[in-house]
Amino acid sequence: MKKVLVVYGGISDEKEISLLSAKSILENISKKEFSAKKIDLIDLDINNISKDEIVFIAVHGEGGEDGNLQNEFETKGINFTGSGSEATRKCWDKNLSKKIMVDNDIRTPNFIFLDSEHTEIDNDFISSSKNYFVKPTTNGSSLGISKVSNLKELQDAIYIAKQFSPAVIVEEAFDISEYTVAILDGKALSPLEIKVDVPSGYYDFEAKYVSKKTQKLPILNQKLIDELKQLGLSAYRAHGCRGWARVDIVFNGEDYAVIEINTVPGFTRKSLFPFAASHDGISYQDLISRIIKSV
Repeated sequence: MKKVLVVYGGISDEKEISLLSAKSILENISKKEFSAKKIDLIDLDINNISKDEIVFIAVHGEGGEDGNLQNEFETKGINFTGSGSEATRKCWDKNLSKKIMVDNDIRTPNFIFLDSEHTEIDNDFISSSKNYFVKPTTNGSSLGISKVSNLKELQDAIYIAKQFSPAVIVEEAFDISEYTVAILDGKALSPLEIKVDVPSGYYDFEAKYVSKKTQKLPILNQKLIDELKQLGLSAYRAHGCRGWARVDIVFNGEDYAVIEINTVPGFTRKSLFPFAASHDGISYQDLISRIIKSV
């Protein structure tokens, strides 16, 4: 019987969501295959992890998706789920991730990057006829994100985003529809369309974790399914991901484009990744087993 240590929590803004993922994993993991326990990242002593244990990383956001924890495990020769430190770091930094996509001819919405050294907003980039998303470069769960339509809103949104990250990106809004592609061990699962009914009009924190009106819908158009799968896999491979990840894709009425890759996506039974897997006939328990066995 394999030993599994589920690591969650830490100091991330997403630690409460991480705890829900960890509890759900422990409640649903196969007791015949695995002997599992959980620990908060704050309490983790890496020297106490045995070589025969597999760490299931369920830390969302800082600590679990920035590559630091993965780097520690790699240094100590500890087996863990998901992508390695380098791929995780690339996906966590939205500016770096988008540059990788541009370099690999993977469609992603046009953007500008702002930090302490890059403070000027390119007037040629901002158009009065378009909407934009302002995002922290390093955070998750849509925390610190704002949708804006003019320069006054833009300045306010930059201030909000910088409460979560020292640098931000301003991204052209592809806001006609949003999709997600879960990838398991290099294979794209059934894409889902996400429909929201929240004041912001997009898939924000409320839509993800509070609203009961958010819909996760399977796609029926085979041509669209194939396009989304290919786009998701291209992004996954370009960043060097492995094991499991979720690629988020948006549409502006003309083009489909990748906005980000989540290397430790939400993992309760109702989260997007398990929901996508269920449409491919993979039970939640089997999904947990497959992620662990892919290590």
